[in-house]
Amino acid sequence: MIHAVFERAEDGELRCAEITGHAGSGEYGFDVVCASVSTLAINFVNSIEKFAGYEPTLELNEDQGGFLRVEIPKDIAPNQREMTQLFFESFFLGMANLSENSSEFVQTRVITEN
Repeated sequence: MIHAVFERAEDGELRCAEITGHAGSGEYGFDVVCASVSTLAINFVNSIEKFAGYEPTLELNEDQGGFLRVEIPKDIAPNQREMTQLFFESFFLGMANLSENSSEFVQTRVITEN
């Protein structure tokens, strides 16, 4: 199962997302749920880099997959922060919808930082 945990700050901003696990909904290379999660995550990171103009902090397991952590730096410009939040909310929406439609393969939750 894929677990997606989004961290939301007290001010409402999404600051971090961690995606772990494998969907297991199909054969390797033909797992459409896994491909959907990967597409959402890669598009999120690419959008930040292209349109907000910076690289978010990334941790990933490039050898075995199944792990991605994206964190937004605290010291970005206000216009970058605004754009990033739009992209982050879109990423969260996609993951939440995927969880609703494929709950046996994907679980999405939000935790609030204190």
